Amino acid sequence: MPRLIEVLNLSKTYPDGTQGLIDVDLAFGDGMLGLLGPNGAGKTTLLSILALAQEPSKGERVYFGIGDSPAHRSQIRRMIGYLPQEFEPVATLSGIEYLMMCAELRRVPLRRRDLERRAASLLDAVELTHAARRRADTYSGGMIRRLGLAQALIHAPKFLVVDEPTAGLDPEERIRFRNLITDLAEEIPVLLSTHIVEDIEATCPRLGVIARGRLLFDGEPSELMTWSRERLWRLPADRDVPEEALKIGQRVGEGGAVFNVLFREQQIAGAEHMTATLEEACAAFLIVEAGQTVTGDDTVDAEEV
Repeated sequence: MPRLIEVLNLSKTYPDGTQGLIDVDLAFGDGMLGLLGPNGAGKTTLLSILALAQEPSKGERVYFGIGDSPAHRSQIRRMIGYLPQEFEPVATLSGIEYLMMCAELRRVPLRRRDLERRAASLLDAVELTHAARRRADTYSGGMIRRLGLAQALIHAPKFLVVDEPTAGLDPEERIRFRNLITDLAEEIPVLLSTHIVEDIEATCPRLGVIARGRLLFDGEPSELMTWSRERLWRLPADRDVPEEALKIGQRVGEGGAVFNVLFREQQIAGAEHMTATLEEACAAFLIVEAGQTVTGDDTVDAEEV
């Protein structure tokens, strides 16, 4: 795979001494790379540095063979589309007015009529044609995220960075947004950051796991599943958890029976092997490697254990 985007030995230390990133090396090319980790893991820091919204304390960024020297910044910014986690359009502008403003600020080299066509085409692609002339402050949360995706694409970038795109959306909007991102990844590289494992499972053939500012895993999701095999056990919730086992979470099984999901390299007395979900495999990996969990909720419902 060609290395289209690279970060080398990337670190970020904030003025108060907090280490946002520690020696991150990452390279990727076509398709979609999912970046997974708990809140505060360093995902947003890494994405904002990649989008040139922040500067690293040390390390290098390379985009399509171009280093991030000051002389190349304008050229690199034109290559990047960025949807930040906290995206808010100008409330008093309509959807199409906002896209036109973004295009002008980014100096898209098109005549106004062609810009209007491009903005209208993007609104159609994100299913906002019906709301193109409505003020942005009348948009729902899902509509705002889709408008955010359109603004990230208005200048025809070569690389898309998307931070927590489905957080707070209802299931229908999440699926719609995931489908849009998946289609885009067939044309340009996409880096998707989230703490929602389901989004990774549905869209990303490659997964990076980050915690406490360090990139702990980079590979196919199936590799994490293999890692967890024969290390995860189920034990009825009314049984005491042995001191030598790590509790990953719980499952609600058939008939409403509740089981603890436990991690241990060796057999746990009275427990049975179980096939993990990707969420459980990720949670186990993060607990073992970084002492953290994917989300604040340690209960995982399943049809059957």
